[in-house]
Amino acid sequence: MSEEYQTVERNREEGSIGIGAMIVFIALILVAAVASTIIIKTAEELQQNNAEQTSSDTRKEISGKINIVQALVNTSSSTDVESMVFTAKVAAGAQNLVAQNINWLLTCGDSAAYGLVAGNLGTAALGGTDAEGTTIDGTESQNADNLDGTDFGTGEMAAGTIFRFDIITNGGDCDTLAGIGETMLLKIIVTDGGTTVTELKIDSLTAGASVV
Repeated sequence: MSEEYQTVERNREEGSIGIGAMIVFIALILVAAVASTIIIKTAEELQQNNAEQTSSDTRKEISGKINIVQALVNTSSSTDVESMVFTAKVAAGAQNLVAQNINWLLTCGDSAAYGLVAGNLGTAALGGTDAEGTTIDGTESQNADNLDGTDFGTGEMAAGTIFRFDIITNGGDCDTLAGIGETMLLKIIVTDGGTTVTELKIDSLTAGASVV
């Protein structure tokens, strides 16, 4: 076999190897490009989904809130408030809000003595008396009332709706912790919505006295 023939064969083999290497190199670049595109697209979608979820949660927390407009002493003993009546307003932008999804939590006392009373606006406020002086013994079907005193019902509470409800401290944990000078915290918690915190300060036991 001549030296010239060997040289041609060697060049052909080296050329084939070079083409193969180039093909492998191009294939690696294409694979990397596809992989990076998928990663970037996935990251963008996750970021967008997180942003949309955060936006949705924020809207719910802002719009799905109950704001306390007024809080008054309803009935009292010689030493402590026994019941209070609240006027509240549904925040702007609220949707699909019903009384059964609104809970309240009243905390009272201090490090020496602590009390807690809780309830739901869609159920009756048991014990004590309501704003009309009627004993609440479970016959009232709902705590959330229209301004005329009738039950609000199960309908949607549209944005801007004003309603009222009672909180009875008589006989509960806050029975003896609702005297003059006491401070209590009221939380209104909306399911899948926001939470409103209102500080209540008792300056008088007289019916009609403000506690906000």
